[in-house]
Amino acid sequence: MTRWVRGPLELRVGIESETGTLVRNQLTMGPAGEMPLPRPGVYEGYAWGAGREATSAYYDETLTSISDDWTPEQIRQARNQCPANERYVLDLAFAREPEPDDEDDD
Repeated sequence: MTRWVRGPLELRVGIESETGTLVRNQLTMGPAGEMPLPRPGVYEGYAWGAGREATSAYYDETLTSISDDWTPEQIRQARNQCPANERYVLDLAFAREPEPDDEDDD
């Protein structure tokens, strides 16, 4: 069992979900998956992680080795072979109902 200890990269976070679903996203590769929340609303808490430095170093090294003839699939495969484990934790608590949508239906 992994025991997560909040570290120096701890961030205070707040999210609002009208659907009760949190979409996890990758910076350049699109959605990584979804996580159901107990209910729609505003959640507040903390996020922290481990392994970011080693993962970043691997990606930087991979980017410098890519040539113009690489296909997107080859780049994706290289990214997926990262030997480092990058993990994040979200510690969220329900704070309140979501704000009503103010969009006009015109």
